[in-house]
Amino acid sequence: MKKIFLSGALAGLLFMQACTSKQSSEQTSTTQTSPVESATSEKADAALTERLAALGLTTDSHWRGVKLGDSIADVRAAEKATLFESDANHLGYTLEFPNLESVDMLYRTGNGKTVNGIDVDLYLNDANSATAYQNELKKYFDARYKSAGAADTWVGESQETITLKNVSKGKDYGLKIKFSPAPAM
Repeated sequence: MKKIFLSGALAGLLFMQACTSKQSSEQTSTTQTSPVESATSEKADAALTERLAALGLTTDSHWRGVKLGDSIADVRAAEKATLFESDANHLGYTLEFPNLESVDMLYRTGNGKTVNGIDVDLYLNDANSATAYQNELKKYFDARYKSAGAADTWVGESQETITLKNVSKGKDYGLKIKFSPAPAM
């Protein structure tokens, strides 16, 4: 009788253990993200790193709160960098960082009223900084725009073109970013 009781108790314990393990693995599998969700969230996270946030980038504008087509008044309101140049065809701003790197932004205004292009020049200290910015900007643009097929070139929803180019030469390190409107039809 004791053997039957012990066998039954042992079977019951094994059954309970199996049920607990099954529930635990089911909970684990339902709380884990699928590879697609994981890749999407990683891509979204990569879109705006701390370095890019320091540049003033956002995920709802082309550059620092400014979109192609915005009015000049909107640019003046959004841009917090130092204005260094202004005429009927463009507004130029500069932003310096504590590590002596800087960025210049030129908001082109062909008609003097709205932004029809944005040129950005990043002046960097060394090749490592240029590579780090370039890699982070690529991820940012990959997350926001569709690849245009050419290296480091993207197309936005309104068919605008975004290009990123490493312009480092010798001991001068930097990147050039250009936002151009959709080609006229």
